[in-house]
Amino acid sequence: MKKFKIKCLPIAFAVVLIAMLLSLPAQAATVSYYLDQNNAGLSTDNYVQVTISDGARGNIDFQVDILAAVFPDPGSNFGMDKFYFNFDSVAVSENNIVDINMQSWNVNENKNAGGGFGKYDFELKGTGHSRTTMLSFSITGVGGDDPWTYASDPEFFAAHVGGFLDDSGVESAKFAGSTLVPIPGSVMLLGSGLLGLIAVRRRIKK
Repeated sequence: MKKFKIKCLPIAFAVVLIAMLLSLPAQAATVSYYLDQNNAGLSTDNYVQVTISDGARGNIDFQVDILAAVFPDPGSNFGMDKFYFNFDSVAVSENNIVDINMQSWNVNENKNAGGGFGKYDFELKGTGHSRTTMLSFSITGVGGDDPWTYASDPEFFAAHVGGFLDDSGVESAKFAGSTLVPIPGSVMLLGSGLLGLIAVRRRIKK
């Protein structure tokens, strides 16, 4: 009887893990990066987060969030008015960029971001009056792309953020970077559980 219980233990673990997976919301492939460089002498920190995911109808969805808590003294007109990104190995034009969540934003190709961060394939440009702390848009109608298609070159992304006030008098800056956001702890825990299950199963077979 004891031997039977031991053999059933991995099965019980598997059932629990499968139940946990089924209880999680279904998520498409997603990759996320921090912009942690700047051209204004501000401290090194994660200032902007770019999340790219598989969207509906084969679209690729972008969400760009300013991490306001790290900015010094953000004012009433605080936000992002320019965002830059690259792509790799597919044909993309400005007509493929849709569903920008802000009015008065334009899409331009092959623009220099300035600040020493170089030229990017696309610039999404607003104005001082259309600054936002969250920008979202989609790329549609591009065959063979996925979230990683838009993570290419040394600095994948750049943004201009204004409306804050640093102790040294800096009110705006260019930010860039391509630092991968760490995998969430819940995913790591689930992976550890699966590895543990495999190890237990192998011991029982021996």
